[in-house]
Parts: sequence; structure tokens; C-alpha cells
Amino acid sequence: MSKIPKPKNIVLFLLIITLTISLVFVSSWTNGIVIFDDLSDSINKQILYQSITLFGTIIFLLILRLAKRTEFQAYFRKGKISADILPEPIIGIKPKPTENWFHIGLNFAIIISVVTAMVIYFQLIKDSGTSIVNILNVLPFSIVFALSNSFVEESITRLGVVVVLKDVLKDRTIPLISALIFGTVHYWGNPGGFLGVIVAGFLGWLLTKSILETKGIFWAWLIHFLQDVIIFSALLSI
Repeated sequence: MSKIPKPKNIVLFLLIITLTISLVFVSSWTNGIVIFDDLSDSINKQILYQSITLFGTIIFLLILRLAKRTEFQAYFRKGKISADILPEPIIGIKPKPTENWFHIGLNFAIIISVVTAMVIYFQLIKDSGTSIVNILNVLPFSIVFALSNSFVEESITRLGVVVVLKDVLKDRTIPLISALIFGTVHYWGNPGGFLGVIVAGFLGWLLTKSILETKGIFWAWLIHFLQDVIIFSALLSI
């Protein structure tokens, strides 16, 4: 049953909203700033953006640990990657008796990656003239940026939401809150627009569900990382 949130939880939740919105502004502010002359504008932007947001996220995690130590320690870990998964028949999650998060996590990692690749292709790559050689050239940067970006966004919009709202809202409601936050801000992201809102919203819901049920961030970070490798590879190569 939902409880009346304590002032501490309200303040932390507002901090999550503020940090999520700030990602959009930091992304805009870092456009055109050149740190290394021999690197492209897009790589320069990401070096600065990822550095700023990663630093902010570390501060946020320290605050979260101090304010909600029990919940933080319960979920800020790898978790049980083969934990049981609660069925969601309405969207096709109907695990067999022998299936758990290990099987469902792998399936969604592949399916969501394919969907992301298709969306990114039509939104960014199709008319850009980029080539597979360009993508391979930026792949090392893409991997590093994806590791950082997925950690930042999972820490704020997934782990943060779970830690702050656990035992305040029902477990089935918490993923919807994360989906709303993550989906809305992606209207200005990549993938963007209303399609981006839907894709990111579903991802937000699924990955929050994974954190709650596995009591860890393994699947959330891994699946998000794979999507970000695809996205950054496109963004940095065009």
C-alpha cells in the first residue's frame, strides 16, 4: 500500500527531477565547446558532457547513500541476475517455469538493441552518408561514453527512483514513475520526438522492474549500455 511520503523523500524526488532536466541543459550547453582540436565537435561535446554529468551523479549517489542507506545498499549492487520475473502478459512477458531474469534479460537486450538500431538508422543514419568504417573508427569513444552515460542515467532515473520510492509506492507503480521521467526527457534526446518518448518510456519501465526484482543494477546497466553504444556510434560518426 502507498504511504504518505516523508519530506526527505519529497526533497530527494525533486532532486531526481532536477538532475534529469539538467541533463538536457548540460547537453545543450556543451554544444560547440572544443577541448581537443584534433577531435570532432561531437566527441569534444561528449567528453565534457560525460565528465560533468558523471561528477554530478557521484555526488547524487553519495547523498542518496547518506539519506537512504538501507534502500541504497539493497539495490546499488549487481543483484541476482537469475531472479524470478513477475509476469506482465499485457506486453508479452509470460515466462515459462524454467525462465527467469537471465533468460528474459538476454532476450530484451537483443530485442531492444535491434529496435534501437532501427530507430536510430531512420532518424540519424539513413540520410547522413556515414559508413561502417566511420562507425568503427569512433567505436572506442562510443563504448567509453556509453559506459558513463548509462551509469549516469541508470543511477538518477532508475536506481534513484527505486531507492526514494521503495515502500512509499507499490512496486508495480515505481517503474511507471521512472518511465514517465525517462520518457518525457527523451523528447529532446536520441532517439527523440514522440517515438523517442515511447521507446525510452518502455525502457525506463522495464529496467526499473529489473532493479526491483533482481535487487541490483546489472540488467538495467547492461541493457542501457548496449543501447547507448548504438546511439553514440551513430551520433559520433555522422
